[in-house]
Amino acid sequence: MKIKKVALFGDSILRGVILDDNNKYCFSKNIDWQFIENTLNVSIVNKSRFGCEIVKGQKIVNDFLLASDDIDVAVIEYGGNDSDFMWNEIALNPMSQHTSKTGIVEFEQKLRTLVLQLKAKGIKVVMMSLPPLDAQRYLNWVAENKKEKIDSIMCFLGDVARIYRYQEIFSNAVMKVALENKCDFVDVRQKFLQNERFPDLMCADGIHPNEKGQKVIVDAFVDYYSDAALAKAN
Repeated sequence: MKIKKVALFGDSILRGVILDDNNKYCFSKNIDWQFIENTLNVSIVNKSRFGCEIVKGQKIVNDFLLASDDIDVAVIEYGGNDSDFMWNEIALNPMSQHTSKTGIVEFEQKLRTLVLQLKAKGIKVVMMSLPPLDAQRYLNWVAENKKEKIDSIMCFLGDVARIYRYQEIFSNAVMKVALENKCDFVDVRQKFLQNERFPDLMCADGIHPNEKGQKVIVDAFVDYYSDAALAKAN
């Protein structure tokens, strides 16, 4: 059986970024991509980058395809950074108008263009939903646990769950583009939300899955393709 070559295009989630014991970002040494390679008979190259938004993602994909188009499958995971805000600016001027780093309309358009570009090359596109965030934990993180800063940001938010809801809009946009273009869609978000101990899967910043959370992501991909193989066999 031919080993399929898979490229991962995403941000710090797929790159395996976590917080260490000193609350510093680092790359996990225990993200078991080899398990996916062995289980699904694929060869993986990870082109994900910390802080990557859809515009930078487009450039990474273009540069990669110019250097080598020898891949069978592209896994796309963008939206988390695009849905984020400039929190320091908000804290200083909470009553002003603020927009996310990428507007939802622009994000959806650019994501759709990226998918169509890959499909035009004959590359199978796999998309994944965004892992949910812990809104309160994330607010505390971006506000550096400073009450005055938290209160200021809350003047803009109205309620802390708005952070969660806005990120979900971007995750839903990913699902929409995947369905429109008949891409495989791995619902990682659902796997996290089904876990009764969801907070235990997240780092202290509330947005990066910890090593337990990274295992949920790996399992989501394995389960999806194991179920698909079983359905095909029957």
